[in-house]
Amino acid sequence: MATSIASGDGDVQERNVEYILLAEFDIDQGAILKHQYPRPTGADDSHLAELMLPDGAHDRESDWTMFFLNQRAPDDDGRVPDDGPPLLHVLNLVRTKHDKEVRRGAIVKAMAVCTRHRFIHIYQAILMLALENYYRVPTVDTLAELYTSVNQMDLSCMPQLSRHETTILRFSDDQNMFEERFTQLEGGRRLADTLSRDAERLEALHNPALAELAASASEESAMTSRRGTAPDSGRARGSTRNKDRRFFDTEIVYSGVKLPIRVPMTVYPEEISDFSLIQLLTTFAGALQAPSSKTTHPHLESSGQYTHPIILLMNGLLTQKRVIFLGHGKPAGEVANYVLAAVALGSGGGGVLRGFANRAFPYTNLTNLDTLLSFSGYIAGVTNPAFEEHPEWWDLLCNINTGKITVSPALAVPSGSHAKSQADSLRRSLDSVSLSRNRSFSSREGKPDKWNNLDTEFIQDLMLAIERHYGEVAIRAKVENYVRRFMSLVPLYEFERSGSTLLGDPAHIAASDKPGIDGYSISPGDKESRDHDIAFYQSRIEGFIGTQAYHNAQSDYQSMQSSSFIRGIDIAHMVYCLRNSTNLDVNEVEAIYKRLDEQVVTDDQVTELLASLPQSQGGLQPLAYGFYHPSPSIRLYTVRLFEKIEGNQAGARYVRSTNFFHQCAFSNLRYAFSCS
Repeated sequence: MATSIASGDGDVQERNVEYILLAEFDIDQGAILKHQYPRPTGADDSHLAELMLPDGAHDRESDWTMFFLNQRAPDDDGRVPDDGPPLLHVLNLVRTKHDKEVRRGAIVKAMAVCTRHRFIHIYQAILMLALENYYRVPTVDTLAELYTSVNQMDLSCMPQLSRHETTILRFSDDQNMFEERFTQLEGGRRLADTLSRDAERLEALHNPALAELAASASEESAMTSRRGTAPDSGRARGSTRNKDRRFFDTEIVYSGVKLPIRVPMTVYPEEISDFSLIQLLTTFAGALQAPSSKTTHPHLESSGQYTHPIILLMNGLLTQKRVIFLGHGKPAGEVANYVLAAVALGSGGGGVLRGFANRAFPYTNLTNLDTLLSFSGYIAGVTNPAFEEHPEWWDLLCNINTGKITVSPALAVPSGSHAKSQADSLRRSLDSVSLSRNRSFSSREGKPDKWNNLDTEFIQDLMLAIERHYGEVAIRAKVENYVRRFMSLVPLYEFERSGSTLLGDPAHIAASDKPGIDGYSISPGDKESRDHDIAFYQSRIEGFIGTQAYHNAQSDYQSMQSSSFIRGIDIAHMVYCLRNSTNLDVNEVEAIYKRLDEQVVTDDQVTELLASLPQSQGGLQPLAYGFYHPSPSIRLYTVRLFEKIEGNQAGARYVRSTNFFHQCAFSNLRYAFSCS
């Protein structure tokens, strides 16, 4: 069922799927776009046909491809206009059926759905059925039936979670988190259905024919209920029991077949479809490249010749370089998944930065080369090895078959870069930073100890988590924290160089050099450590400034400031101090709890606080330390804060999931303070 969304022009109808496309291969004309339903997309027909029929499709029984419509190339300043049609995500299935009676012995057809939904993988099952039907009945009516079915999928009972609620649910250990939001909508739907049935019965009373039909239906329903097989009652009883609320369960009815659909509720803005970031990391996390005599690029090779391949890729994504994933002989769908994973990698697990999806081409080919080159920094997936022979077309080439990442020899070093000063600042950073691990990834590879740096620590932690079989969400969380750490340094760098920034509060930044708790940076609190971090990431920061993601981050920060429920304090920094700092004095700890108690009052403010305390990272553990502090005032502030958290629906689940000793301490202190 289509849902209604608010817009500047009033309420408009948003469909689940905007277009259905059908392409096929004609032996005389090549790839042709045969149908666009219900209307043309506005894109070039031949271009769409080429994307829907990837290279080598005739060699496989089936293949999946993904691409986007309505992408807009950034201008010379790296900005993309906000006006224009929304970005559409296209999921395409191409199938080859061998038939000796036709020319070339095979029939190749492809069908695609175009939707605003980022979770496009939910349409895979129905696409398979619809394309099979089209082979049997090759008419536009088959597309019309598919279009009707997908747009009748009911999402009206799916809660619209805020960004903070999405974060809470994403990292929650409780699969029933926000259960009340779901049951409220489901209860409203049942009430509406009841009122509708009552209205039909009233109408039947005034119509003899309808009254007779209603009586017959009522008698049959009663007999079914007595047998205990009433489907509606059973569904009502089990509708809210044992459900994982990280997904919304619905269905699509197509050609009389009910297809169960699970819509993910915790998707970040730059997460598209169902990809594997772990696969990307393991493919390209091989041995470091052998040192070469070529000049290193300051934006890409932050650790010189020993830069880890994943960091090389991360640097290329953050500094908006042209990145190609080449999978010669690979299915186009597999190559596309690497591109979507790279989008999540550069954007910080999909949730820190925006703009990567707009310049991503999960699958493309030579016919789309002009469009590709019009983007100053694209992320593209290809299967044609001809791209490897033209280094002027790309800056980084990631070969999926070999697991190697190559920097284009045609990539020019940016003007104004000072290699010597960069090397000096890099050396100072590397000499001053030591790893907490006994042995670093670089040391295991036989590299000098001076290359043990912040990036190496991140890679080592990432690889260790993968070896221990951590899940996708946990791996993406580590990438998110890494990119957030980098983004916390950008406003500090800008403020030090120019005295102003649009990525942070200048008052907080100025206070970050002083003792206290109002600092802006979430990196280690002392100025010396921050200076080392900034020196290490200086070239990457300079390459990041001016990119599309940089401009989006500026606008996102301004909008976040205007929509934030907690004003005047940096929640993330305070939580970081409570979780990691060991040198806070009593006055600083008391100031943190006092400010939190004063600022966190309303339900929305509690939700915003909980978003900074994901359950997968200990939940309320940093705040619970206050129960055991020697200072009575800190214990009082902690109890008052927990009482407000407990009054929140999600917060109550947080409190119940805390350590048993924390719950006992909370209960005992609350009773003691109430009696005093």
